[in-house]
Amino acid sequence: MILVTGATGFIGDNLTKTLIEKGYAVSVLVRRPYNNIKTFIGDLNNKEVLDNATKNIDTIIHLAGISKGNVFEVNSKGTKNLVDAAVKNKVKRFIFISSYDVVKNTKYGKSKLKAENFIKNSGLNYIIFRPTVVYGRGNKKDIDKLIDLIKKFPLIPIPGKGNVKLQPLLLDDLIDLIIQGIKSKKKNKEYFVAGPEAISFNEIVNVISKTISQKIYKLYIPNILLFLINKSLLEDKVCNINEVKKDFTFNPKYFEEGIKLSFK
Repeated sequence: MILVTGATGFIGDNLTKTLIEKGYAVSVLVRRPYNNIKTFIGDLNNKEVLDNATKNIDTIIHLAGISKGNVFEVNSKGTKNLVDAAVKNKVKRFIFISSYDVVKNTKYGKSKLKAENFIKNSGLNYIIFRPTVVYGRGNKKDIDKLIDLIKKFPLIPIPGKGNVKLQPLLLDDLIDLIIQGIKSKKKNKEYFVAGPEAISFNEIVNVISKTISQKIYKLYIPNILLFLINKSLLEDKVCNINEVKKDFTFNPKYFEEGIKLSFK
């Protein structure tokens, strides 16, 4: 049995549906009712719910978290509570979907890094994935928010000179990797996960506009004025993915191909 936390989120919802399609027995920990599978209603600070949810579980896939607000209460303390329950109930594997932002000196990044440390020091068999910017059908932020902006407005605000470098990761590639992690013999390792290429913000906008046949005009303005675009697109997010490619069958799609698939 697999327990997925955060199953109502963008990644969690798509992952849960894929797991069910592939025949896995799945239960979810969520804050509101979710589909017709075994569901535990609660949050990461409800220890009684966590104890019940982690009984007879082989693998936990931990996605639940927040990017704003009291991030340490949810991302750090909440993860520790889940880890404690997993240890108590002898969960065999713990897969944590962390974030590339653990390398950044931000509250969110620090909260994810602290969560990672709780897992690493728990004695659990774990794998930690640190994705960069994930895009795909059903998302409502980051690159997908940029896509909506390009669809609606011909004049696109570009941060600075548009030279920010990102390694966008297609949702389907991340899900495939997570599922590989369930049965993988690799353990107690963390991996940065990203697309195969570092491309500039300018190039991202060009690929999107070309794919949807939308003529655009670029307006280069200071980052501070870009309230329409998620802050996570305003800073470099580039990493080496050789380690994850070595340990898994991981061949992420180039952005141009991934964007086309997102519109199918």
